[in-house]
Amino acid sequence: MTEADLLNQAISDAYDKTPYTSNALSRTAPGHLRAVAHLYGLDSVPLARARVLELGCAAGGNLIPFAIAHPDAEVIGIDLSPEQINAGREVAERLGLRNLDLRTLSITDIDDSLGKFDYIICHGVFSWVPPVVREAILRVCRDNLASEGLAFISYNVYPGWKTSDILRDAMQLNSFSASTPAEKLKKAKEMLGLLQHGLSSNNLMREAISKAAQILSQQPDHYLFHEYLEMVNSPCYFLEFIASIQQAGLAYVSDVQPEGSFPSNYGEATATAVAAMSADADRVMREQYLDFAVGRQFRQSVLVHAERADQILERPEASHLTSMLVSAELRPDAERDRARPSHRHFRTPANSGLATQDASLLALIDVLQEQWPSPVPFDQVLAVVGSKSALTGDALEHATIMHLVTLINCGALRYRRESLGYGNNSAKPKLIPGAGALILAASEKTLQVGYYNLWHQSVNLSANPAIRYVATLLDGTRSQAE
Repeated sequence: MTEADLLNQAISDAYDKTPYTSNALSRTAPGHLRAVAHLYGLDSVPLARARVLELGCAAGGNLIPFAIAHPDAEVIGIDLSPEQINAGREVAERLGLRNLDLRTLSITDIDDSLGKFDYIICHGVFSWVPPVVREAILRVCRDNLASEGLAFISYNVYPGWKTSDILRDAMQLNSFSASTPAEKLKKAKEMLGLLQHGLSSNNLMREAISKAAQILSQQPDHYLFHEYLEMVNSPCYFLEFIASIQQAGLAYVSDVQPEGSFPSNYGEATATAVAAMSADADRVMREQYLDFAVGRQFRQSVLVHAERADQILERPEASHLTSMLVSAELRPDAERDRARPSHRHFRTPANSGLATQDASLLALIDVLQEQWPSPVPFDQVLAVVGSKSALTGDALEHATIMHLVTLINCGALRYRRESLGYGNNSAKPKLIPGAGALILAASEKTLQVGYYNLWHQSVNLSANPAIRYVATLLDGTRSQAE
């Protein structure tokens, strides 16, 4: 066996010994990738009959929601870990999925025989594998991507990961002699305690390291183990990633949260400084400057064939939202409402704040909250805004688009080019297809696959038996009150 083969086997063994719950990841959903690409002027293949490939799929928890929602699509997931693939196959069989194919396979062994794919997803792999596998990921994203295909790769980046490098080095040092995963985790957590509470006041990096250690100490064991104690973790600068994809024949479209690329979303000081630095810079260099300004440590990028580079818009075109269905996640912030009664205040799932006194935006938020998680077409959004505004025609459409941009910029808006695919229009509460069978299966044995919602988001039901019980009653025969 070559050195790369031995390293791949070690990685496979690590995931077999310490498997994790394979959850849906909303930003990797083909529907979201398709919507983001549309904002940048790129067309892509409709979802209904798309071919989807995930590299490093674990137990398939990120593919199951799509496979259920689109029964005529073809979905393939590959992973090195036989333990996780077998666990995923068991769940797929339980759900009756015939369009989901999970395979134990190395990325380096993928060739043309697997065919072309409209969407290729590679989350949580690129930075955690040796160079030969990283090269294979880019080769697959080129050779196995259809002409209008979209590829997704997530990866750790500097400068944000510089602090995490210190944590990783320290935890690996303290856990080096441990022989089992449990012992390694115990030793790693002991080091986290030192980094969180024992740093000298003379340490110039004290605040950054202790804060990073405090955040990491709240993460689940499987994340700490696979992110910080694995043999390979190779962050890079954004410029280095772009150079590698260009050499492989690929082009960068955007990150999956386009709002993260705008300096204005990080405050006036950051926007002014980055603008001054990057006045004559191209888009890639502007983003690299912004990474330094905000300390970014993780990116999730959408890629296409290099031949399509000239089609990519410099900035997302907000008017393309008019052809989409939208929804929003916001919760009222009553405490801030009391402190500043002239405005209404909301918090996003990421705990960002939004305050407004605009009647038409408030009306839109109310409707989107009431309809959540069901998506609302733009025509209905336009009507809601128009009901609270004197504007008409193009002026009304522009104002409505700007409201949606406001919701995107604070991380609240969910948007798609087409229906979410589950076909559930019941007026009475009803679980989406597959969810009931998943809950029942989880009551019988521990699964390696998590729960999900309409928007391909992970949902936590495991902590509350009462919630799980009520969920099983949501079969479309009872009203919400019942």
